[in-house]
Formats: sequence, structure tokens, C-alpha cells
Amino acid sequence: MPVNNVTEEVRAEAVQVRNEPIQARSSDRIAALLDAAAAVVDEVGIERLTTALVADRAEASIGTVYRYFPDRIAVLTALGTRSVERFLRQFEADVVEKKPETWIDAVVVSIGSSVAMHRNEVGFTSIRLGDLVSSPETDVSRIKTHRIAQNLHDVVVENYGVSQDAALLTRLEVAVTMIDALLVRAFMLGGTGDETIIDECEQVVRDYLTRYDEGDAQPA
Repeated sequence: MPVNNVTEEVRAEAVQVRNEPIQARSSDRIAALLDAAAAVVDEVGIERLTTALVADRAEASIGTVYRYFPDRIAVLTALGTRSVERFLRQFEADVVEKKPETWIDAVVVSIGSSVAMHRNEVGFTSIRLGDLVSSPETDVSRIKTHRIAQNLHDVVVENYGVSQDAALLTRLEVAVTMIDALLVRAFMLGGTGDETIIDECEQVVRDYLTRYDEGDAQPA
């Protein structure tokens, strides 16, 4: 089951790791800084995150932060990339465990994977799966919702006999965007999430994809 490996991308986005090889020690430092950033985001939100707060929480010098991250946007970008990586791993494990019967069931499993991340991953509700910053230079393949949709698309095509289809990919990206928005709302007040909204999210996504399945999607 294909799940994109973006560990190296986390490291690359961490940086412009300034003139230092990406070795185990550097990776550990980046991970510690991102853990600190996640904790800060969890407490004060992404808008108030600063490199100084990250340094303070990590008990590191501000120079150490700037060695790996040129600014707060780079911190948030790397943190978002790491969130996607961890979500995809969670999704992969959940699909193996739950063995969904249909491709729509598999997409719905991803909702449970995201719920688990909201409940267990520090800062995930603030970082989420959406993109924090838009830029004219952004390549569509690097937009997080697109990358997650591409992963879901690969799972669907490989395991459920659905044709590889640009319209399907678009539908999946819309579904991922809806899931992200609804679950952020469900967890906005903290705790284990609003179960009514989580249930509605599953139903909305299932209904949306069922319309596609009954229309244009054809078996391979």
C-alpha cells in the first residue's frame, strides 16, 4: 500500500539546513525543535509562534533555531510537513488493521486516522493537514491536501480496482479539504472532539464520494 515517505522532505524544509550535513545529530536537533514548536503552537496558536519561543521551549539558543530555520514560516512549514508524514503513517496502519471493504470505506478510515492525530499529536489541531502559507511559487504537488489526496488516490487505484482518473483525484482533494475543516471545528474547543461533528464529517464525505461512485467512476 503506497504511502509517501516525506521524512527527507521534513528535513529539507527544515532548512535550508545551513551548510550542515543531514546526519543523525542534526535530525535529532530538528526533531527537538519541531517538538518544541508543536508545544508552543498547542499553547498559543500558530499566529503567536516565534523563533524565540521555540528556542526557549527547546532550551536552545536562538542561533541554534536559525541554524536550521531561517524564520518562523520555515518552522511552521516543516512542522506541517511532519504532521502529514505522521498522518500518512497512521492512515497506513489503520487501513491494514480495519481492512475497509470499498474505496469509499478506505477514505472514511482516513477520517478516523485524522481524529486520532487530533487527539494524540501535540499541536495537530492548529497545524492540521491544510497549508499554512500560500505563495505564488507554490507547486501544486507540494500543497498538503493535494499530496494527501494523491496518496488516497494511489491506495484506491491499487487496492480497489478504480480507474486512475483526474476527476477522482480532484474529488479526493475536495474530500480531504472538507475533512480537514470539519475536524478542526470538531476539536476547536479541545478535548476528544465533538462526536456529532465527527459523525457528520463521515456522512458528508461518504455522501459526496458516493455521488462520484455512482456517476463517473468506472472499474479499471
